[in-house]
Amino acid sequence: MQHKSMYVIIAVLMALVAALAGSLVAVVDGGKPTVAFRTGATTFASALTLVLGVMICLGVVGS
Repeated sequence: MQHKSMYVIIAVLMALVAALAGSLVAVVDGGKPTVAFRTGATTFASALTLVLGVMICLGVVGS
């Protein structure tokens, strides 16, 4: 497996963990399931963008 694709998979997994944590926080705070889903989706999108942005800046991913 190429290193770049491995790093992208790691980035996606990190974003999924962040989304799960965001959903758990929303549920613990007494939020409804729709609020937890929305929080998880927002957290996933922002975490994936952030992690991939950092990897591009470091030269790990990209051309």
